[in-house]
Amino acid sequence: MKKRRGVYNKWAKTVVLNKKASIRSHVPHTLLFSEYSLRKMLHLYHMVYVKPNKGSHGVGVMRVESNNGTYSYQIGAKRKSNLSWAQLTASLKRKIDNTTYIVQRGIHLSRYKNRIYDLRVVLQLNESRAWQITGIVARVAKPGMAVTNGAQGADTHTFESVIAAQGGTELVERLRAEFHNVCIDCAHLLYAKYPYLNELGFDIALDHQMHPWILEVNTTPEATPFRKLANKSMYNRMMQLRRLNARRS
Repeated sequence: MKKRRGVYNKWAKTVVLNKKASIRSHVPHTLLFSEYSLRKMLHLYHMVYVKPNKGSHGVGVMRVESNNGTYSYQIGAKRKSNLSWAQLTASLKRKIDNTTYIVQRGIHLSRYKNRIYDLRVVLQLNESRAWQITGIVARVAKPGMAVTNGAQGADTHTFESVIAAQGGTELVERLRAEFHNVCIDCAHLLYAKYPYLNELGFDIALDHQMHPWILEVNTTPEATPFRKLANKSMYNRMMQLRRLNARRS
């Protein structure tokens, strides 16, 4: 199978998505990292995520918080607290070095069994070259972790089981319809800019009001979370379309 072409610049993808107002309300406020942008975002939101612009698997992602004049941050399971501004920025800059990072508004995630979770929604071009949702799965973080990536130990659950526990089948159907509208709109925007794309993986957070936030769009998403489910129908469909799109690309 041919190597899939992707877009790995998170900032560039964010700029594309923010062009449409109906999508903008689902994209957390994001800026390129600097000491000034970090201070501004912490003043606005008190909790932010600092991410490598071209990273993956949650590696290097830091959760940063301000609390009454002191600061803390968490990377993986390690947390540093009660830092001054000078201590915070010096520590972050050592980790960032000369790499480009972004600062993203932190979303306080909904919880499942007292663990944060997000959703991975996969879209692919189907036989008619139309964008189609081929899979939705929930990723539930390890206790104490600030990220939900499988590479960081998150567990995989069906979308229906996690969301039904929050609000029953009515919430499951409402969110499914909302993901269909928002994600397909996003796919059209990204495809217009990057016409070689044929597969997208949306990392979607739900806040406490169950409002969906697009944390990231992966242009070469892994099918691994879907392979872990007992029912392999979504995984099989993804691989079928992946093979088809590899042949015609």
